[in-house]
Amino acid sequence: RGKSYVISFGENFIGTDRDNEIQVLGDEKMLGKFTLIFFDKETKEANLIPARADGIVYMDNKPVYNKYVLKNKDILEIGDSKFIYVDFLNECKKYLNDFEYEDTDNEDKERLTQKEKRYRKLKKEKLTEEEKYRDKRLGKNLSMDEEKPIYAWLVCIEGKRQGRSYNITEGKNYIGSHDTMSIQVLGDEEIRDKKHAVIAYDERNLRGTLLGEESMGFVRLNEAATYTSKDLKEGDILEIGKSKFFYFDFAKEYHQW
Repeated sequence: RGKSYVISFGENFIGTDRDNEIQVLGDEKMLGKFTLIFFDKETKEANLIPARADGIVYMDNKPVYNKYVLKNKDILEIGDSKFIYVDFLNECKKYLNDFEYEDTDNEDKERLTQKEKRYRKLKKEKLTEEEKYRDKRLGKNLSMDEEKPIYAWLVCIEGKRQGRSYNITEGKNYIGSHDTMSIQVLGDEEIRDKKHAVIAYDERNLRGTLLGEESMGFVRLNEAATYTSKDLKEGDILEIGKSKFFYFDFAKEYHQW
């Protein structure tokens, strides 16, 4: 509970097995390749395709056996868990009408293909992020529930980490390139190692705030330089280093813990 999983273009198999694109541990009922969500890059639609996987998914207490195009805020029962589907691309376009991820040229596509092959090979040899998370929690005799549920996201829409989402939890979230930061952003040389930006999320009032006075780096909010505290709303654009991030308020707009 409280954890988010990213759906990418193409096939996204979901289950406990480590070769799934979305590996979910801790739910013993979600074995093997339990279900499949295929995100069509052309139509910008996420398709639930139960026929190509082994499990039964429920929606509104009814089993789904046929292909189904997911809608924003749909609730899926997968195994013994419930998930809410958030359609980031279409929600983003409400605020940025012309938003599209930058496509890659043929040379970049070839590099990405080779990178994906290397990644899959390493994935077989090393622990996945989900497995590392499980071992860390169990080593502390804790459950698989998130220590801090997600309240908002920052999604990189321009820059080296385009397409990557970062979780914002309750309290202060420190952003920088160092591995001690709550939100570590790699690849952008203009982002300071520690506390380039600080975002606080107020659990009581469901409000995210950019703390300009605590931020050690230069930050723009909706193209304006920010030096004092500014409350954030869904659709705000933060410029940190050479990157741009879309602020997505999950708790206020979608689900309250």
